[in-house]
Amino acid sequence: MNISVMSETTMLRENITENITITTSIIPEIGGDPPRRPTLPEILMAYSEYVWAVNLGTYVFPIIIGLGTIGNVLSFLIMIRRTMIITPTCFYMAILAISDTTILYVDCLRKWVFLMYGEDAWNINTAACRAFYYLSYSSFHYSVWIIVAMTTERFFAIRYPLKFLTVGSMRKTKVACLIILICVLLLNCQFTWSVKITEKGTCVPEENYSNFHKDVMPWIDAVFYSFLPFVILITFNVLIICSLRKAHRRQKILHGNSTSHKSASQNRSSIKHRMTAMLLSVTFTFIIMTAPKTILLCIRNEVFKFLKYNTYDFQEIALYTLITRIADLCIYTNHAINFFLYCVSGQRFRKELKLLFLCRKSRSASLSQYSLKCPPPSRYQTMQTVSRGSYENDNGLESYHAMHIISNNPNLGSNNNENCQDVNKQNEPENSL
Repeated sequence: MNISVMSETTMLRENITENITITTSIIPEIGGDPPRRPTLPEILMAYSEYVWAVNLGTYVFPIIIGLGTIGNVLSFLIMIRRTMIITPTCFYMAILAISDTTILYVDCLRKWVFLMYGEDAWNINTAACRAFYYLSYSSFHYSVWIIVAMTTERFFAIRYPLKFLTVGSMRKTKVACLIILICVLLLNCQFTWSVKITEKGTCVPEENYSNFHKDVMPWIDAVFYSFLPFVILITFNVLIICSLRKAHRRQKILHGNSTSHKSASQNRSSIKHRMTAMLLSVTFTFIIMTAPKTILLCIRNEVFKFLKYNTYDFQEIALYTLITRIADLCIYTNHAINFFLYCVSGQRFRKELKLLFLCRKSRSASLSQYSLKCPPPSRYQTMQTVSRGSYENDNGLESYHAMHIISNNPNLGSNNNENCQDVNKQNEPENSL
């Protein structure tokens, strides 16, 4: 959505620069150079709104890029761990981390470089112009529809758990991601021929597609990036919350005061709730962060009037630039903040994060000690295989309890070597996640 606004701003800047008629703003001769008329940014620097917009982009964009890159890389590394990647939701989150990082570098970094050095990467040549347009739109659309697919999957896993065991699988999840990618690429393929570089080195739509980019493409972008996902996410999030409340009441009625059943049920429900809480935090954050851009798109033609009495209102342009910059910051923050949302809402994610940093050396030492002192018991290997299978069949939500119960059973494994038991206990936390 921000690309549509950016392309319109680029054309507006070009038109204004060509029609500046303020004779009092002619820059005088300096050092023997002939006098020249000021550029649009030089004129707008006289307005505080534009100065604020420039400063926000200059200092906040690199912070978002840095924190977003670190967070998305860590999210990806955690989601592809053996105990996480076997669940559809974690696979979606791993793909989402890749898409979000692409957005930060293709769009946010490009804008920051332009603010710092005055050079826009998509103005290099026609190939770069088309590539940046294509990648920008596609990565934005792909990211949001991965969230939609993830929300839909979670709803069916909670609302119809028995049917989901036969319908939902990792293979179908990968196919869904591939189908979304193909649809997104087809939706935006017109950028491979509908934009070009002008003689002045500006990336603009082709003449035959100028009206399409001005009047049609912004609404296509808004529908597929904001309006339609907004409706779907709100609907499924409400249904998920209602299903969780019904399931909680049903468990109370079925299990009553039975301590054993109640404890096991609470453990399973707690894990499901934590996974769902991570998803809900991502979806609601997306809705909140994209709302300013959506509102701006709906009201800009009615509220902002850049041309008044055949004269450009630079105050209005400066204000519009500031509001657009704030909306952009919200968009980019949405694609950089998921790691922190996972940390706040996901207990299991926090455990995996600790293991990623703290347990690499201890794991290597434990495996080395284990291989030297005793070979792995065959029953323990069988236990791991069975537990991994139950983990995968139940969408990865009950493996911790199965691993914990089996690994603490004194009848399993080798009981003749105390050193083996010590090493197994050291490895138990990692295997149980």
